[in-house]
Amino acid sequence: MFWSKKGKGGTAELQPAMSVAVPILCKFRFEDGVWNGVAEDLPVAVFGNTFEEAKENLRSAIESHIESVLESGEVMPLIQHLQERGREYLSVDEISPGSPLVKMLVAMKNREIVSVTA
Repeated sequence: MFWSKKGKGGTAELQPAMSVAVPILCKFRFEDGVWNGVAEDLPVAVFGNTFEEAKENLRSAIESHIESVLESGEVMPLIQHLQERGREYLSVDEISPGSPLVKMLVAMKNREIVSVTA
């Protein structure tokens, strides 16, 4: 685990000099002439004219969202939720025909985003 119960009231918090990698399932679909992308378990959705553009737009939007959560000081509940969801299996019923799935990985250290990769 990359967090500890050292926060106020026993709540988990990201400690300085700690590193964490958070997986995020991203789904893409081609619809009405554009690629749409959504980050599962985050309120983030984008589009692009090409698959690569949509993927880059989603990477950037995820980074912006995580940065705003970091600034709010409420990052630990999000990290815990995403790590738990990352351990769950994807059901075949959740996969739409022709929809690419991408695992994005958000790496954080010292309460800062180090990278967001696909």
